[in-house]
Amino acid sequence: LVGKKPAGIIVDNLNRKAFISNPGSHNVLEIDFLKKSKKFYESGPSPTSIFLTKDKTQLFASNWYDNTVSLIDLKKDKIIKKIVVGNSPAGIFVDYENNNLFVANRESNSVSVVDISKLKEVKRIPVESAPFGVFSEPYINFVFVTNVQSNSISLIHKKNLNVIKNIKVEKWPYQVAYDKENNKLYVTNQRSNSISIIGMKKKKVIGTIDDVCEYPEGIDISYNENLIIVACWFEDNIILLNLDTNDLV
Repeated sequence: LVGKKPAGIIVDNLNRKAFISNPGSHNVLEIDFLKKSKKFYESGPSPTSIFLTKDKTQLFASNWYDNTVSLIDLKKDKIIKKIVVGNSPAGIFVDYENNNLFVANRESNSVSVVDISKLKEVKRIPVESAPFGVFSEPYINFVFVTNVQSNSISLIHKKNLNVIKNIKVEKWPYQVAYDKENNKLYVTNQRSNSISIIGMKKKKVIGTIDDVCEYPEGIDISYNENLIIVACWFEDNIILLNLDTNDLV
């Protein structure tokens, strides 16, 4: 068992730990697989997304109900800073190279940029309607933001912190997975039961996988197995797609 209404999860592979945000119980759970132990940390009201700092000793948590991001010190077991951002902060991503934290503010239609050395918001970037997820990888120049109600993806350049393009997809985009080997972006469209495929060279939709399942949400890629993994909210299952052909496995 974890806390109430678990939402976000992040894994510390180095220390063999997993962290789960629990919006219903206003805390974050740490599971230590080596010690086979569990520990709860106070976070703030309704933590939605979480992200570890580079040294794995601290953790950021977006607090949906008080428009802040908490920085939790895992060794001292306390919140050391609450950073004010926009309304209803949801997805977060830390860009270690440029020392910035990106926060999707769903009810402000914006993305906050927090300087993690100063622990304060340095810019608020307007995006489209109801941004929820924020995704990227260390080896790409962009942050991808899913704008749920405008059915679009905003591409924010990591260095100049500007939106370079808004790409229309299908209904209610929720999460993305970047295929580094083929330079493609896969986007789950919750209300269209589909996945949009964006070619990053021209930054436009190059295909759609229709009738994936009912309400696809989470998505990731396994290069070892050559698979796209999709979590289907209304079907209580996951599906596996071939990464090369996009066919159901």
